[in-house]
Amino acid sequence: MTALDPPQTPEADLVARLRAGDEDAAHEFFDRFSARIRRFIANSLGGAADEADDILQETFIALADALPFFRGDSSLFTFACAIAHRKVLSFIRINARRARLIRTSPITEDANPRPADADREFSRALAELRPEYREVLLLKYVEEVGVSEIARILRLSEHAVESRLARARKALRKSLKEEYGH
Repeated sequence: MTALDPPQTPEADLVARLRAGDEDAAHEFFDRFSARIRRFIANSLGGAADEADDILQETFIALADALPFFRGDSSLFTFACAIAHRKVLSFIRINARRARLIRTSPITEDANPRPADADREFSRALAELRPEYREVLLLKYVEEVGVSEIARILRLSEHAVESRLARARKALRKSLKEEYGH
């Protein structure tokens, strides 16, 4: 935030304005949270940018519909991430069905070329993790969301989140060791 940026509205006021249909509040919410939510979606999908934009749009539409049910038990960002999480899972399920239908197709080109930077192998290993592992790692280490908030987003117990984090870290280490032969 620069000296020219207006101060952020306290979250409770922003929620009240959103519920009242204030268009400026919707723009403020989008400006404040859209980049983080989009990054969460894109990373959950393994970096698929086009799909992330579509899912972000679906998330904001669903958020507008769900806002009357927001109780304030968590932050508005956490509430939005929970909606995004469900949208990502739905997208993954739909694509899994499509993939089963396409498997017999002779197409062999990789639809998602890997990044060419120094983090290529890490990105590959992360992208190859099970979606629920990738998602929990990204929430914890990229979005810096605490275990209790992750539990709310994923609708799991804190213990289940900690267990999933441990399994995800182990799977990531194993994938990286296999890549480098250690």
